[in-house]
Amino acid sequence: MSINTTECGLYLEAQKEEIFAQWEELANEKLKAASNAPDLIVRNYLPYFLANLVSELKAFEMDSGSDIEKINNIDFDAKYSDEHGRSRASVARYTVAQVIQEYSLLRQVLRSHLYDNNLLCLTTAEIIDRFIETSCAQAAQQFANSLDEVQEKLISVIAHDLRNPISVARSYVEIGELGLSSSDKVFGSLKRSLERALKLIGELLDTTQLEAGRGMTFRFEQKDMVKELGVATNEAQEVYDNPVRFDTDLKTANVVCDHMSILRVVENLISNGIKYGRVESPITLSLKQTDNEVHISVHNEGSYIEPEQQNSMFEFLSRHTGGRDQRQEGWGLGLYLVRLVAKAHKGKAWIESDRDSGTTFCISIKNEAHPPGSAFSEYT
Repeated sequence: MSINTTECGLYLEAQKEEIFAQWEELANEKLKAASNAPDLIVRNYLPYFLANLVSELKAFEMDSGSDIEKINNIDFDAKYSDEHGRSRASVARYTVAQVIQEYSLLRQVLRSHLYDNNLLCLTTAEIIDRFIETSCAQAAQQFANSLDEVQEKLISVIAHDLRNPISVARSYVEIGELGLSSSDKVFGSLKRSLERALKLIGELLDTTQLEAGRGMTFRFEQKDMVKELGVATNEAQEVYDNPVRFDTDLKTANVVCDHMSILRVVENLISNGIKYGRVESPITLSLKQTDNEVHISVHNEGSYIEPEQQNSMFEFLSRHTGGRDQRQEGWGLGLYLVRLVAKAHKGKAWIESDRDSGTTFCISIKNEAHPPGSAFSEYT
């Protein structure tokens, strides 16, 4: 019996849901890291892949010329593979070899379906192979590019975070030189700022944060957030010309948390609020507490963010351009890390933005997400 590509295309189109389900089951079985993904990203893009494949198979018989000529003229559209590779780079312990294996499994499922129903012909097999190879190459390249981008971004984050305590230390050196404060206060502030810088350096050296998909390590202890955020506000005011205000009605706010990660979030949001807000406009750091949670927010005037952008800004490797300098991108500390910190504390992160009043970045964390003295790693 002679089989043509149109028959193959019509069969694959009719069986697409079964093909999707079988591929997903096989990927979960063969690829251990796939279970770490919130969803199988390829599953979201399979309809585009299969639609393009089916379209070419159905149109193939109508074109003139030899089979090889017609195959060479096919436009193997792999635009969806960029997002696949990029998304996989954010999954814990995923490798480029596993990305390639995903496509290998997809080819296996497509061929098996056609073969088991006596529909697989050499021409169809070649077209499937070309589609798979093109998509796989595109996804693998984007995966590698994303890893490079992650490393560059996290190095930038660490450098940015170090600037705050070092700047505070320098300010107190100048205050000490001018005799504007007591030596006890100067040396105390210097010690605190340099200890924070050393902890950030230690975090970089002692963890594997520069590898995409690997976690941040959190260490939980009881801290008074009123005291911690008060210190953060005072240190920020030493560095920036903008007024930095701390707004809270609380006398104390005892929370079991990783206070270093919370302070990193706050310091970065203050810094970026100044960068993207109106010139010399005030920055307001607010703290509230309920029976179960602590709410921390940083507000700046200006820098309106459209509602459709707000959620995407927390995504892995997101980018934002705004504020008074349109050439500046991002919010310093990638907001996906802000959400990661909130998640590690069993909370959430979100944005509230208004054209008139400005933008507020908010996080909520549980009063005791984990027992004091505990430590664990959270994954992006």
